[in-house]
Amino acid sequence: MRQIPTILRSDEIINKSLRKASKIEEPYDKVFENRIRKENIDRIATVESVAAPYLMKIVKKFPAIEKMHPFYEDFIDLKFGVDNYKIALSNVQWAGQKLVELATENINQLKRSKKTFEMVNIRKRYYGRFCSVIEGIEKDLLLLGECRDFLKTLPEINPDQPTFIIAGMPNVGKSSLLNSLTRNDVKTAPYPFTTQSVYIGHMMEEDVRVQLVDTPGILDRPMAERNELERRSILSLRDIKGIILFLMDYSGTSGYSVEQQMNLYEEIRKTFHKKVFKIQAKIDISQKQEDIAISTYTGEGIEQLRNFIFINAGEIIGQQ
Repeated sequence: MRQIPTILRSDEIINKSLRKASKIEEPYDKVFENRIRKENIDRIATVESVAAPYLMKIVKKFPAIEKMHPFYEDFIDLKFGVDNYKIALSNVQWAGQKLVELATENINQLKRSKKTFEMVNIRKRYYGRFCSVIEGIEKDLLLLGECRDFLKTLPEINPDQPTFIIAGMPNVGKSSLLNSLTRNDVKTAPYPFTTQSVYIGHMMEEDVRVQLVDTPGILDRPMAERNELERRSILSLRDIKGIILFLMDYSGTSGYSVEQQMNLYEEIRKTFHKKVFKIQAKIDISQKQEDIAISTYTGEGIEQLRNFIFINAGEIIGQQ
């Protein structure tokens, strides 16, 4: 997605193509008609060679919906509509093919033409039809330009990599845990349709690479408190193969009761249909109540959790 080229407006494509064609002048030929014919053929060929490959490049660089991971497809559908996305790409592809067809047709006419005024008229007619084709996909180019900008803002989560999503109420230690496990090697990315960002880190053991995602402001409060667009965008996390690590804070220092935390835990478990494991946080200031209990302050339990993650990562890989 990061390789999608800048999407030019229709007038920019037209101006760029015609400007390059206008610079073509054939050298002297003792047969005047031959020079005019060659010049007009080269100008048509130049217009086609600038515009058509550019349009086909757009189609090639945009990911096809059929090959796109559902995690990203959901966002495309929410923002633009899958059908609109597919139609825009189809129209741009048709335009690129049409320009090649028109160029071939008009060049063949030029080769058969005997009179210079006919040659000039053939080229002018091609220019007119060329402009009509490009202007006809203006809305498609605008949509794809917006789509390109949007795709570049999506979090760079690898949906096919073993993933552990860290969830839990605010102030339970999610970011501290992510930093402890990944040694502060964390990248930040905006999360679509919310004011929040996700934090993405990685761990490596032998040939297994694990992805950890911290979700501050995303999986830390009930879905009922969100608008429809936020709910639907958050549900895209269901498409990622992985496990949710739900941090429980029994110390009373987070500002949320155990009951509030358990209600969120049950909602996440029912909503995402993934394995959800409770991980007790802040064991240095609370009594152990879960099988895996950690303290990012003292480091207690971190290695146990790390081993737990890689064991389950192996199971995720085995299921793929």
